[in-house]
Amino acid sequence: MSRTSVSALRDGVILNNRYRIVKQVGRGGFGRAYLAEDTHRYRELCVLKEFAPQVESDRELRQAEDLFEREAGILYKLSHKQIPKFEALLRTRVDGKRSLFLVQEYIEGQSYWQLLQRRGKLTEAEVTKMIWELLPVLDYIHASKLIHRDISPDNLICRDLDERTVLIDFGCVKIAANAVSKTTGNSITIIGKKGYSPDEQIRRGQAFACSDLYSLAATAVVLLTGKQPDELYDSHQGRWDWESQAKVSPGLRKLLNKMLAYKPCDRYQSADRIRQVLAKEQNSPFNSFISHFRTLIVAPGDREDSRLPRSFSPLIPSQISRFIPNTRRISRQITLIPFRADFRKARPWHWGMITAGVILIPGLVSFAIIKTRIATTVVFDLKRKAQNSVLGQNEQYLQQQIYQRVKSLNLDAGAFYRQVDLAFHEQYPQLKGMQLTDKTEHQPYREVWYQIANTLLKQQERIR
Repeated sequence: MSRTSVSALRDGVILNNRYRIVKQVGRGGFGRAYLAEDTHRYRELCVLKEFAPQVESDRELRQAEDLFEREAGILYKLSHKQIPKFEALLRTRVDGKRSLFLVQEYIEGQSYWQLLQRRGKLTEAEVTKMIWELLPVLDYIHASKLIHRDISPDNLICRDLDERTVLIDFGCVKIAANAVSKTTGNSITIIGKKGYSPDEQIRRGQAFACSDLYSLAATAVVLLTGKQPDELYDSHQGRWDWESQAKVSPGLRKLLNKMLAYKPCDRYQSADRIRQVLAKEQNSPFNSFISHFRTLIVAPGDREDSRLPRSFSPLIPSQISRFIPNTRRISRQITLIPFRADFRKARPWHWGMITAGVILIPGLVSFAIIKTRIATTVVFDLKRKAQNSVLGQNEQYLQQQIYQRVKSLNLDAGAFYRQVDLAFHEQYPQLKGMQLTDKTEHQPYREVWYQIANTLLKQQERIR
């Protein structure tokens, strides 16, 4: 007979002379979840998930455990940076009764449900970032012939380490329990959460790749509106009514509505397809920014634009002035249009100065441009069009998202990028004066730069 979940394990209890229970962190239909220390691995934190299905006989329990072990074995083979590692299956005895636990990597961070409760509804930029980060994870899972089945705000963690979204809690426990329920004639447990899971999953027990994508969209609209699914879904008409509750761009609205289509055949069929649509949508406003930026570089005039992100720019007028202190004064003098009488009054040495102004000054300016191009702060050359860049699509999108978040927070972009540069150079002082490029060897440094930017943006978003 299974050890039922009537009593929780006490804090400090050690299982198998290895796992010390720290505290209970959750409870589901088939047991509890505990935060524990692995005393064999320098007290590394892990999560123990109990499998205690309510079955009537030892035979049924053994059958459930075998099925659960098979499902867990499939998940054990998964290897992705945004999926917690499944370390082991722990068979032990608690209070004299046989018990089974899944040992899993502990992800330090807050669930999106906790973020929603603490801060209120999330911004479009934050939700878009979450979707974008999860799409490669779902693509990987679905390519492995698996369906998560339980995507919701409390199964998505914003990891403290790098601010990335991590997907937790696959439905393998319920799959095993359901298989046993079918053979014993007991009621079948729903896999998924009502409101977040589509009709084919809740009513018929069927799940496809687009079912996970439906759940992801349902999670997105909950985070955007701050309301529960039953407040947003019109069951009489069989459709979602969320658009009036959240101000989002037309592109994101169209994307989410297609993901939330009632019929599976009317939805996007793969995570990769959503990524293509989202990338195309996000490229439009960003490309217009690049065009504006390139115009400023070609013809900056005599005015410094404080809105221009310094980290995106290899050259702005104030930088030129560091090499040629009188650039502004000279530029105004050489743009004066002389009259014919002035030429008559010109003496030989005047002509020498004019010649120097025509030849020497442009040469000095060109030298300053080249020098600035070589010896600048951390700069990402985003002037190239996206299709000509060798950066991966994920990284291009990440750069775009950073800029969009800066814009949505109404921050001074130039000041923000300077702040990121300063923090970056505190970690890597040897890189001062070096330009980061899109070369492969610079990728680790770019990752650090992105993490710093994300951390600073998170701080600003918490303040707002």
